[in-house]
Amino acid sequence: MVSSQWALQRIDLLLTYGDGPTGSFELRAALAAFWNSNFSPKESVSRYHVTVMGGGSSILDALSYCIAEKDEAILVAQPFYVGFVGDFEDRARVKVAPVPIGSLEDVTTMTGVKKHEEALIASREKGIKIRGLMLCNPHNPLGRCYAPEVLEAYLSLCSKYNIHLISDEVYAMAVFSNQDIPDPMSFTSILSLDIGKFCDPALVLVVYGMSKDFCSNGLRIGCIISQHNPTLHRTLGAISKFAWASSLSDHVWTLMLNDQKFLDYYFSTLAQKMRNAYELCTRRLKEFNISYIPASCGPFIWIDLRSYLTSPTIEAERILSWKMLKHGIWLATGEAFASEEPGWYRITFAMNEKDLRFGMDRLRKVLNMVEEVKTQSSLGTQT
Repeated sequence: MVSSQWALQRIDLLLTYGDGPTGSFELRAALAAFWNSNFSPKESVSRYHVTVMGGGSSILDALSYCIAEKDEAILVAQPFYVGFVGDFEDRARVKVAPVPIGSLEDVTTMTGVKKHEEALIASREKGIKIRGLMLCNPHNPLGRCYAPEVLEAYLSLCSKYNIHLISDEVYAMAVFSNQDIPDPMSFTSILSLDIGKFCDPALVLVVYGMSKDFCSNGLRIGCIISQHNPTLHRTLGAISKFAWASSLSDHVWTLMLNDQKFLDYYFSTLAQKMRNAYELCTRRLKEFNISYIPASCGPFIWIDLRSYLTSPTIEAERILSWKMLKHGIWLATGEAFASEEPGWYRITFAMNEKDLRFGMDRLRKVLNMVEEVKTQSSLGTQT
């Protein structure tokens, strides 16, 4: 528990530059302790392994600027979080190379490793240099964790081609059991593995932040952990003034991380609230006869609205999306998440029960309208 006296002693620094643009000494030490306590790293994390910046997007932007050149690429499995494209491309001009996996059930399996190697070889044949691959673990938008043996296979793949492995672990504490998955796979941090057995540890980078696990995306603060690449930390430090996290955000996160009583209460409450909201959302989806990919981590579900499309095309998905928007519903689209097949959407269920029920009722209403139009059109065609 952090003493109020310590907090008061730091107030004089909260409106200054503090310890510099890569995070306060206290926050980096608190993040290291948090990682050591919760994720069983093979080698203890120290504050010297941590660089703090103004959120996950800023970190990926700076990281891509450091490890790749313009028009080089990072492999990312489809479907993937829509923000990654801008994070890599907007400033550094580093490309996202989408990796088609095929079956959604295979994204977090050994099949995914094989597909990444195939995509890497295909990219090289096109003259595109691959500098790394990015894993979102737990996966966004599928809500699944990667098994340790799959992570080890990715480490071996990165060693084979001498590319970086970026592990986005921002939902690490958001695993929960539910009726669909009563005994979910535990989260495994890449740092908990014996990395040196499979690849050069300097190639392995972990991204974490406040936005997801701590439900505080407005505070704009996150970190990158690299235990064997001091050159990367120095390079990030050289450009970190462009992504300097607020001293106030730094202080708030430090207080949270150093308050074990708060963390115990917060994460147990988070898991319960996520479970309740997930089960309410999936009950309604089943009532609507909407298929989905069962999930056990993160605040979202990947749902299947392909039957509501007039044709299996991106254009038909856009039409459905605008129909939903016109009636007050917006779901993250398959197109935005680089879905291999049109008609998949990400629904975010992590909200209070009243709003979730209201949103699901509105979704059912608009989908019923779409279905009626399709039925009438079909009958008209038959006559």
